[in-house]
Amino acid sequence: MRKSKNPWLWLPPLYFMEGLPNVVVSVAAVVFYSDLGLSPSAVAALTSTLYLPWVLKPFWSPIVDGYSSKRRWILAAAMAFAAAFAALALAPFSEKRIVVSAAAFWILAASSATFDIAADGFYMMALDKKRQAFFVGIRNSFYRVAVVAGQGGLVWLAGAFASKFGAEKNAAWGGAFAVCAALCLSAVFALKKSLPTPAEDAPRKIESAAALYADFKACFVGFFARKNIFIILFYILFYRFSEAQLSKIVPIFLRADRAEGGLGYSLETFGAIQSAAPLALFLGGILGGIYISKRGLKKSILTMAAFMNLPNIVYILLARFQPESPAVACAGICVEQFGYGFGFAGYMMYLIEASSGEFKTAFYAVCTGLMALGLVLPGAVSGAILERAGFFNFFVWALAATAVSFAASFLAQRRIAD
Repeated sequence: MRKSKNPWLWLPPLYFMEGLPNVVVSVAAVVFYSDLGLSPSAVAALTSTLYLPWVLKPFWSPIVDGYSSKRRWILAAAMAFAAAFAALALAPFSEKRIVVSAAAFWILAASSATFDIAADGFYMMALDKKRQAFFVGIRNSFYRVAVVAGQGGLVWLAGAFASKFGAEKNAAWGGAFAVCAALCLSAVFALKKSLPTPAEDAPRKIESAAALYADFKACFVGFFARKNIFIILFYILFYRFSEAQLSKIVPIFLRADRAEGGLGYSLETFGAIQSAAPLALFLGGILGGIYISKRGLKKSILTMAAFMNLPNIVYILLARFQPESPAVACAGICVEQFGYGFGFAGYMMYLIEASSGEFKTAFYAVCTGLMALGLVLPGAVSGAILERAGFFNFFVWALAATAVSFAASFLAQRRIAD
């Protein structure tokens, strides 16, 4: 068994591949459909539904955990990434490009959610406690590299293809997705050679349907029987109420014509801005984690909510003054992303705290599924709100909507043990 294979050989591609499909579905898809000419309401509704696989992830996590091996699930999901990106590369040339691309994005999302389950389980199997602690920051760093590549690099690449080769938008996006397909296919071969085979990750078979049902029942009954469950649910579902709406509209805002209230940036400029933002988010996350470790979650949670939500005023200012300089917009967005990263650290610590107990792995899967649900519903209606209100008024609404996050944080603080 190759349990001791050097983690530096397999951990970077593993967590890069975990991050890339997620950010493509959540950010790049918004820009892609906007470029295809869909209305903001249609873009927001369609791309929000793409998050449903992460909502439903807890329902098939016992299958991933109980059947075959994590290593095989990882390789199969990575192959599915390559196939989905290849389909996306061809979709812009189809007469039914919306349907074909939506199906490909769904495959990408479902395989990404499956990859998440398998990769996180494999990480715990392949490394002992000491090396898990050592590599936790490193794995997050490579995940962030994937975020930069997906929400910045991919969009920039589409713009570069369009400007350098005179390609129309559809062809430019097709070329960018083809590069992603080749990248994923390369990662499959790299992971197949580099992933160890821990003894604990031996191939397994589900004992019976009854045993599988018993696992489901123990997980969900145990979670929803927890003390203060309604406060837990309210916090998980509504802490990101404002951010869930902003995440769908900000990419549209950066690309929309200035006459429509947007900033009118090209794909290349958009990609450059979105490449810088994750770096600020990463720094905010690190400092947020340090802050929690010093003060504790109970004393930190309201401060975290303030960092998460108050910088949303940046978008009101950008919509009001519409700066022509991309550097000004980039600086503002980096400030907002730093605050988001700082505040999100508190949210993730709360999920860990809420998942404690005998079934903590399964409970955490439920929590992350609920987190995804909290993004789907507000995100789905954000486009319709934008079409009625315009960009400036939408961002004013998004700032006012942060009151829901503060209310959820106040209630959650009361149930956290000292």
